[in-house]
Amino acid sequence: MKAKLFRPIGIGEYKLIRESDYKAFPPRLEWQPIFYPVTNQAYAE
Repeated sequence: MKAKLFRPIGIGEYKLIRESDYKAFPPRLEWQPIFYPVTNQAYAE
């Protein structure tokens, strides 16, 4: 079974994701925490 992972993002990150044709997340900035997967869409929103 495949799990969907969600990550809370800001409008700036959303624009970069959209520019990649929704194929990649932009690199994390040095002040951002290490990526952590969120398995619940409501929490991510």
